[in-house]
Amino acid sequence: MPVSLDEACRSAAIILSGARRPLIGGLGCDVTGHRAALSLAEKLGGVVDHMHGGAQFRNGQAFQNGGWVTTTLSEVRNRADLIVLAGTDASSYPRFFERCITPASQFGELTRSVVVLGGPASSIPVMEGVSVSSIPVAADRLGELFAVMRARLTGMSPGVTDVAGVPIGQIETLLADMRAARYGVLVWNAAELDFPHADLTIESAVNLVKDLNEATRWSGLPLGGNDGETSAAQTCTWQTGYPLRTAYELPGPRYEPRLFATDRLLRTGEVDALVWISAFDPDRTPPVADCPSVVLGRADMQFSREPDVFIPVAVPGVQHTGFLHRMDAVVALPLTAPVPSSLPSVARILAIIQGEMNHAAA
Repeated sequence: MPVSLDEACRSAAIILSGARRPLIGGLGCDVTGHRAALSLAEKLGGVVDHMHGGAQFRNGQAFQNGGWVTTTLSEVRNRADLIVLAGTDASSYPRFFERCITPASQFGELTRSVVVLGGPASSIPVMEGVSVSSIPVAADRLGELFAVMRARLTGMSPGVTDVAGVPIGQIETLLADMRAARYGVLVWNAAELDFPHADLTIESAVNLVKDLNEATRWSGLPLGGNDGETSAAQTCTWQTGYPLRTAYELPGPRYEPRLFATDRLLRTGEVDALVWISAFDPDRTPPVADCPSVVLGRADMQFSREPDVFIPVAVPGVQHTGFLHRMDAVVALPLTAPVPSSLPSVARILAIIQGEMNHAAA
């Protein structure tokens, strides 16, 4: 039943005031919204996780276990002569080719090659001066391929005719091309590497990059950043000292990336309220939850199961200004509002809810 904004925020405040451990999830908003979400989680003793937390976790595990060598979008654009796409064709990021592969280098003529490890390269746009090839290999077997390539770099013989369905001769050719590259970049998208122990595949990839750097220049590039993912991770890290999947507890923030995954928390009933934020994509609806739910989402969002409270919010970068961190996390991009709306931002709604809670407590 439609109600006023004040009444909706008051209802949300009542739900959250009665929660012992709420989950602030989704986090599809801009940096100002992320700051407000973390402030609310701290007040409530809640847990924070992004809707793409699984992909973040896989990358985070690889980084935490041994570090990695990664690059920026500008470096790819201006220096990379060989780009290897591992387990992705980057079709979810069409502007990656438009902005980073197609343009000429600022440092002179640059001949590029793109190799797709996975499916066919038919989705890669035709680009002048860029050769494209593909090697069919299942995503969940990429780790085997990278392990053998690392072994070959040390001079070890694999003793087999093929690895993960790829002939040894083809692996040797690819490895020779990778060693001959002046600036190579290995690209992956953790969201597409969604299978058991995929973090070990990513770890194998970043270790291959390290080994290649003994002979030439190589870097990794993890694609991501959808629905404010990179900004949420950056904001949580500078606010708490930890990545996402962190809980606010009396001794201080507690980071537990396996325990504090959204799906697990809702499945086990370890949280007793859900705040779901999705201001970018109307299809990013909240997961099924047995606890009371408050949704801050786009006005055109449709639900298979209505939340207890739904508050339409403005879309960052379309209906209100703000800023987001670019997916390589090196710059913050300002967001304009080409189509201003009277709808409130996520940050404003969360501030009103927190104000209602403060008023009730007083």
